[in-house]
Amino acid sequence: MKSVTCVIAVLLSLRTAASDSGAICELEDVPGNRNEWIVLQETPLGCWTNFTTRSNGTEVHILNLLLSPTALSFFSLNLTLMNPSVLILSSNSNIQILLQHSPAVRILKTNGTSINLIQPDRRPPQAEVVPSADGDSELLKWAVERFGGVTSFTTARDPVSITFTGISAKLVPRPSTCVLQPETPADKPFIELDLSEPSDELKSCYMKHPGDQLHVINVPDGFSIRHVSVHLSSEAKLVFRGPTHTEWTIHASHNIQFVSNNPVLLKSLRVPAMSEISDDAGDIRQKVKFFYNSSFISSYSEIRLNAPHIQLWIRDNSSAAVPAEVEVERSTTTAPPSASSGEIEMQLFSSPDYRSPLDPSSKVQTDRRVYAEISSQSIGQISLSIEVSRCWVHSMARVTIMPFKEEACFIKDCPKRLSFSLEMLQDAPSSWWELACAVKLCHGTQFCTDEKMVKRSLQVKPHIPDPNPCVEFGLSSVLGVAVGGFLIGVLLTGALWFIKIRTGHPVALGMRSTAAELSVFSLSGCPCGQTKRQPVPTHPSPSEDSSANASIGSTQSTPTSSMA
Repeated sequence: MKSVTCVIAVLLSLRTAASDSGAICELEDVPGNRNEWIVLQETPLGCWTNFTTRSNGTEVHILNLLLSPTALSFFSLNLTLMNPSVLILSSNSNIQILLQHSPAVRILKTNGTSINLIQPDRRPPQAEVVPSADGDSELLKWAVERFGGVTSFTTARDPVSITFTGISAKLVPRPSTCVLQPETPADKPFIELDLSEPSDELKSCYMKHPGDQLHVINVPDGFSIRHVSVHLSSEAKLVFRGPTHTEWTIHASHNIQFVSNNPVLLKSLRVPAMSEISDDAGDIRQKVKFFYNSSFISSYSEIRLNAPHIQLWIRDNSSAAVPAEVEVERSTTTAPPSASSGEIEMQLFSSPDYRSPLDPSSKVQTDRRVYAEISSQSIGQISLSIEVSRCWVHSMARVTIMPFKEEACFIKDCPKRLSFSLEMLQDAPSSWWELACAVKLCHGTQFCTDEKMVKRSLQVKPHIPDPNPCVEFGLSSVLGVAVGGFLIGVLLTGALWFIKIRTGHPVALGMRSTAAELSVFSLSGCPCGQTKRQPVPTHPSPSEDSSANASIGSTQSTPTSSMA
């Protein structure tokens, strides 16, 4: 009995240890980096002043462009309303700019910046190349030395469109010296930014439970965030974990308890790191138990973003409203989630009217066609056409080129419409396939983006032909044929008796053969009946009327005697 008790105790301890070492909860992507309990916002470095050059009152603006690996490599830049200015462009990636230019704007770019200016229907201006600078501060320092000052420095990550409105910075009292600091671009009245919605920078999960709120924020190693500002709406316990050199600032008017492996600034008091915490969820869970003697965690979040400064709002999930300051910034700095901000999407349909989206769980027979619609949003004021170069399907190790047919479309701003035949997949061993197409966005013949791949999953089942090709008659058809056959039989019988009475010649008729040929199962010309058709006998059966058979036989054998 003691041995059984020991075994049970060991198993329970192993189970507890396994659960403790696992993930805290199932993380989910937070679209747009905001939901009802957490909001993440990048605050890039920037500044703006009332500076203009003394010689001719020209403004000097610096635009620092940052592109994520998955972002589109182009955006639209509208300078038509911009005041007389010098615009300095800097970028960390190769980027295409669809330009709406103003002669009052002089465009410069830093040495080493790969920027291609494209202006619809005219020759684009050539950007002057200026010495490269190592970092934002060095670029700002060079511009101040070259022009005497800087009107604005703006950092834009993954832009879709940027518009300068021409509003003078002097309308609002501003300092004369540009000092880089975290900012929200919505504060600048002379520039409008439309940025791509982030997709996978924030993962989080929330668990309701009674008791104190306990939130865990984890920045995994490999992501560089210099400073995180955390805003809290209620009393809470916190666990902060980040890579080396990360700093946290807490903004709250409530009682706060926290543990961190990085320095934390709270009400102008700088608290050094308290404990070593790895980015493993199991280690974080153990630290929560050790410091707070609790296994209940309200929310767990992972931030996967490379940015110098970010802001984070953590709420108790009792209200679905987003903080007011974030709501204002959202409406002015980002596109609505439904706009997709230039993203290319493909949707599959089951019919050529494109009204019935194809259910991913349904299987399509290989004798049917599948219809695809590829769409993209306009970039700023410039509309782009969609070019499809090739499509293919693949399942595991098999890849098959998929011919496609372009379908007509008669609606305004129509997306690209294609259709595919699945006949080539009739004998394929797999039923799960992924349909993919290589797509470009183009503006006339002047500009096309790099190819991007769009794809959708598809289930296919082979078409099995009907082994019985005969026509299946319904009840009304069978009744109609039966009545028609009866009437034909009556008419034929009456005609035979009429001929016999008028002429005295009895007309021989293979009644069995005629009835068989008029049967329902023989009308279609193929053996559709469930019973096998029997041959017509050549000799009469013994059960038939002998007198009738003899009379008919004598009539057939001696026609001349009856004539006499």
